[in-house]
Amino acid sequence: MDSMSVINLLPVIFPVIASLGLFSRKLDEDHHIYAGVMTFLNSIFIIYATIISDGHLIILWRINSELSIAFKFDAAAKAFSCLIAFIWPLVTLYAFEYLRRRPPVDRFYAFFLATFGILVGVASAANLLTLYLFYELMTFLTLPLVMHSQQREAIRGTVKYLLYSITGAAMALGGFFFLKNYSVSLDFIPGGFLDLTKIQASGSKNLILTITFITLLGFGAKAGLVPLHSWLPTAHPVAPTPASAVLSGIITKAGVIAMFRVIYFSVGAEFLRDTWVQRALICISLLTIFTGSMMAFIEKHLKKRIAWSSVSQVSYVVFAMMLLNSDGLTGAIIQVTAHAMAKSCLFLSAGVVIYFTMQGNNYHYADQLQGIGRELPITMTCFALASISLIGLPISGGFVGKWFIASGALELGNIGILGVAILMISALLTAGYLFPIITDAFFPGEEYDYGGVIPFHMPLTMRIPILFLSAGAILTGLFANLIINFVTQLIHGIL
Repeated sequence: MDSMSVINLLPVIFPVIASLGLFSRKLDEDHHIYAGVMTFLNSIFIIYATIISDGHLIILWRINSELSIAFKFDAAAKAFSCLIAFIWPLVTLYAFEYLRRRPPVDRFYAFFLATFGILVGVASAANLLTLYLFYELMTFLTLPLVMHSQQREAIRGTVKYLLYSITGAAMALGGFFFLKNYSVSLDFIPGGFLDLTKIQASGSKNLILTITFITLLGFGAKAGLVPLHSWLPTAHPVAPTPASAVLSGIITKAGVIAMFRVIYFSVGAEFLRDTWVQRALICISLLTIFTGSMMAFIEKHLKKRIAWSSVSQVSYVVFAMMLLNSDGLTGAIIQVTAHAMAKSCLFLSAGVVIYFTMQGNNYHYADQLQGIGRELPITMTCFALASISLIGLPISGGFVGKWFIASGALELGNIGILGVAILMISALLTAGYLFPIITDAFFPGEEYDYGGVIPFHMPLTMRIPILFLSAGAILTGLFANLIINFVTQLIHGIL
């Protein structure tokens, strides 16, 4: 194996191996320092690999002439990996203080660090087998994060998360076996690897379409796509806030990247265009967008409201990908970036509120946050900036992403017009469940005891992550041209 291959594999393997060190008793109380250093190093490895990688195929283990565990640091892998490399160290830094009250920290950091590497493996998987393997590994490594507290609700949420994930993965595995028989190779190829001559000769197009639909729906379970969505509002609130942040901001995107690989690198956009699969998944994604927004609007529990919001917002990306045009794909990638930052910021901000104010108060609920902006002004300002992006107001990354998604939708005629209408309704609902939190926080009304406000001292380890993430949600919009230029190059090869 040459040096280039080692550099590309390092971001996948290094954190998994490094995570084993967290079980060493020699670390004593320094688990957080070890986890932070290892996470930061891996982010450096990702950035270095992104800069020097030429996107060549790396075979880690060849099973036979057809099957192998292989990786390829192509443009899509670089984009998703760099997003993880930005967010993961920030959430790890936040966990330093947050987990002091929630042991055992060694176990949490170990699985958290290993998940970092596995996610890079999902992003850089070069074929369906590798994608499926790392997708499953990601599920099992995140289970301990969800049930960290080991309380009854956490265990119940973990079991539900596991059942939904296994169901989705089983559906995707069935697709792997069927697609294998109708492909020229299992390696991801821009435009798809299907053997169209064989499919046409055997009259199997409808079969392949059905299998593709089941596969996409299976991978969509991790993205919270209806009907495999209800694990999100159950699992996210019971997990520690650092785990909730990456579950919603990053790990749901693993489902998106898997769907992206199937649509554009396995089956191919041309094969799916103007078929019932495209129309069905567009309708399902729109249903998910509306359902998530409506449930978030009526939900009072703070973390559950943010989790239901993820159900809606991630499906914007699914809808955009299924438009199968350049504007839709551009909007999808910008939305992935902006949402990952905004949603991570919202969860971390909610965690700060719960961390500092839950003693003697029921601050778990969104309608009981009057005046919290005066006690935690920086936190709630960051919450407001992230909310602006999530709603899709101008200058934010969310606005740019949704603009391109709407532009791509209008190219599809009536179903696209329906999509834009639902996007607008969802934006209004999003404003309806986020703005009241912000207004109550900063403008609590005349009955509030302004003289009794005592601002909480928030450690830098908690303040820095939410500042960076809220800034990122806005800067993604202000500097969207950089992303658009990158997407233009990516689209050229796959549409």
